[in-house]
Amino acid sequence: MQFTSQHSASAYLLARDETTNRWDGIKAMWQSQPTMVPDDVSPHVAGIQPLTRRWRELGNWEHTQAQSSRLLDDPDSLAIDQDQFAACWSDFDPWWDAYSESGHEAAVEIVELFEQSNTVWNEAAAPFDTDPLSSKLSEPSGLRGPLRPSGEVSWSRWLARLLRPSQALVTELFGMSIDHPPIRVDRETRIEKPDGTFRRPDILVFCGDQGVSIEVKLDDDNYRKTAETARLVEEKYDEMEWNHVLLLPKENKERLNSVVEPSIQPRSDGSQQIMWDDPEPIEVVYWQDVTAAIRTVLRQGEAVDDQWAANGYLFCAVAEQRLIGFQPLPVIERSIDSGDFVEAVRPIGMVDTLEQQLIYLTERLNP
Repeated sequence: MQFTSQHSASAYLLARDETTNRWDGIKAMWQSQPTMVPDDVSPHVAGIQPLTRRWRELGNWEHTQAQSSRLLDDPDSLAIDQDQFAACWSDFDPWWDAYSESGHEAAVEIVELFEQSNTVWNEAAAPFDTDPLSSKLSEPSGLRGPLRPSGEVSWSRWLARLLRPSQALVTELFGMSIDHPPIRVDRETRIEKPDGTFRRPDILVFCGDQGVSIEVKLDDDNYRKTAETARLVEEKYDEMEWNHVLLLPKENKERLNSVVEPSIQPRSDGSQQIMWDDPEPIEVVYWQDVTAAIRTVLRQGEAVDDQWAANGYLFCAVAEQRLIGFQPLPVIERSIDSGDFVEAVRPIGMVDTLEQQLIYLTERLNP
């Protein structure tokens, strides 16, 4: 392909700029998915790694073309080897097909799981007929949704309100054997230290001679103070037997492992603990464990009352979409059926999340 006129060169420049912008977006998407290459990647995306070298070659080619000063100095001299470009692009096609197919297949599977889940919810004792992820909270476009907690304090307060009256939720989430709701649930209790400073555990659940201390985490990764706070709780309420919980996003697990010693240890029942000698071991709980427990309580018809049920159902919907990043049914259906390019490639950018959502929904259907 040879440009021989200023007009043709200008047209090319405009097309090139638009293409470069889209190319940069694809590159950013690729770079934001580093977990897609390791050996433990889903079988949907197996075979991507061998094409990584071609991706880099294409990236270098794009950079050279975009930065070429000859386009500005002498447009008539620009020549593009179309055959060479086509060869590179054909090498890229299998990668694109495999990567896009992985997201598409996961999305299709999730839609099928939603159909099963809605059937289960409709037949369950819960006062709701559909899965909490059946609706997108911000629909229609432009609305902020029913509730947007602003940080750890808001989420901690909301969780405490759900725990306070519910024997079933405390039992399901923490595995405690209790025959009545918590006596009280305190937030941000001030506990003095010998040096005059203090700690404030996020949530304290009092159930007779048993208790649960909960450290609530979102973006804050200052995990080292968790042990000290738990120790202070045990000293202040030494007549009780305490379970200690660190609640955090699942994606922060590796960060937690890097800052605590010893690292997280799995248990035979599937739970995970940090095995400190003093205080007692601290159980690691993720936000999807909380929503899973609330789902179970609702579906088993063990809601305290209608208000609690509505509050718990909304908590699941908001937490699963806002905190965990799961996609609601309307978004996934649109990505499968839409002919729009942006919607069609949406599953590619969130393929790792879709894989986690598949696991989550499957486990909820087969607890």
